[in-house]
Amino acid sequence: MADQDGWSCNANEALHISFVQAGQETPVKLSTFHPKFTYPIFGEEECIFGYQGLNINLRFAAHDLLPNVAVKYDKKFKTVHDTKALDIEDTLRAWTPGVSFEATAEFNHRVQYATTAKDWRPPGELIESYTSRGRSFEIWCADLTDPAVRQLIDRIQILVSLFIEGGTPIPLDDHDWSLARWQVFFVYETLSSLPSPTASQYSLVGYCTTYRFTTYYPSVQPSSSKQKTPLTFSLPTEASTSPESIPRPNPASTTDPNNTPTPFSLSNLPSRARISQFLILPSHQSHSHGTHLYKAIYTHFLRSPTVIELTVEDPNEAFDDLRDYCDYTHLLTNGTFPQIHLASFLPATLFRKKPGIRVPTDQLLNLPLLSALRTTNKIAPRQWSRLVEMYLLSLIPPHIRTTGTARLTQKAKGKSEDDRRWYYWRLVVKQRVYKNNKDALSQLERVERVEKCEETVGELVGDYERLLRRLGERGKDGGGGGGGGGGGGGEDGVGGGMGVDVDGEDKVMEVGNGVVEAGTQRRERGKRKVVVEEDESELEGTPEPKRAREMAAG
Repeated sequence: MADQDGWSCNANEALHISFVQAGQETPVKLSTFHPKFTYPIFGEEECIFGYQGLNINLRFAAHDLLPNVAVKYDKKFKTVHDTKALDIEDTLRAWTPGVSFEATAEFNHRVQYATTAKDWRPPGELIESYTSRGRSFEIWCADLTDPAVRQLIDRIQILVSLFIEGGTPIPLDDHDWSLARWQVFFVYETLSSLPSPTASQYSLVGYCTTYRFTTYYPSVQPSSSKQKTPLTFSLPTEASTSPESIPRPNPASTTDPNNTPTPFSLSNLPSRARISQFLILPSHQSHSHGTHLYKAIYTHFLRSPTVIELTVEDPNEAFDDLRDYCDYTHLLTNGTFPQIHLASFLPATLFRKKPGIRVPTDQLLNLPLLSALRTTNKIAPRQWSRLVEMYLLSLIPPHIRTTGTARLTQKAKGKSEDDRRWYYWRLVVKQRVYKNNKDALSQLERVERVEKCEETVGELVGDYERLLRRLGERGKDGGGGGGGGGGGGGEDGVGGGMGVDVDGEDKVMEVGNGVVEAGTQRRERGKRKVVVEEDESELEGTPEPKRAREMAAG
């Protein structure tokens, strides 16, 4: 058996990623960094066998992202029977286009003497320009039907698998009608000082991909949540982008068999836009670019007459924080939050321990108003729940919140208005925790069930307090930073591919569990514990009144 000691090297350390542009004589590096992980390409151990002194240089032209792979090493393991060195170039061919494997000299020549680089512009539409730390940046938007956009994504999306947990490349050989659903947002720096007259002024900072899912919903809502109204759905026969003409399912089909349908565009159907991949390059993190990019995306879809909601696919903790900050400040500044109030007094009769009486949500909150505000701001239910609860918590004095349950001995009969509001806030949160985890909680004994709910509410309060502190700190600093949290200032991306849509019908199956393992080498914060559902009055009867009262306890 061959001696294999000393022939394995760490793939993360061996791989060097850099962005270059034309220099005075040869291409110059603008930035260089290592990947966050390489297990999608080189296996779970993130090791490469068969080399000593290995260096893998993955370079990109900073403007059009022309890639190049160059492999260098001091020694290579000689094949012994079935034991041989990993073919690195062959391994990478599944992850990066064929042009990546041109000779290094050819890549250098193309970058240094490109005749089109000086006049090159990002594809699509310029939707925002901004400055940060004295430097200028632009955000461009286009969809994947544009060949230039597909080329950029084909060249750069290997980084999705190197920096985004669970990130997967986008299939670019799909039909045009499907590619049109993908919109890509590029962030570029416009360089003011160029080392060569042939160099492009554009240098990539990061990008985000979004996908629009067609959504059907009734034009007339049922008068009661228990009312079952059969709906028949019919596709539209004319294309229109006006809000009044957005196609919706009809309670009864009115299709005229004598009418000949005319073609329509799928882009004109109502849809939910989902952020799929979000990446700021490590060399540009902690400079607020993630905040600028997210706000530009949100504003873009907020103005869209067909997009009804913006969601995020499987976000990591850092992106959650960035999203919370952007959404919270938006609702605070656009006048949404000041319209929301939590009652500070309710009649004692609403809390009598009678069978069938539950938490009077419709008396504590204006549910129709909350529903209308959520729809206007196009925020997904789970995210809306967090934001509203965080805002209402911020209105309760800190000295009340920090006491936990110590001030709740009198519950709704407390003399202090703040004590009562603190009690009501906890009731609303507990109710939602219970409703969205009813199946799991119903399997527990009463004492354990109450403990789990208390534990979950405590975790929520702690998370909200952390975010409110950071919001206050960022407000004092003028909104700097990039979302905070792990790896690179909190702008290192969200899960890609077609994974779980956490803004859909997600449920928490392990209440109070802060960390959930979801696959080898994958870390995720546990799913957030509350999903707001704008229910009607909770004074209706229930077959399990004791369980409802347990959730309303202290």
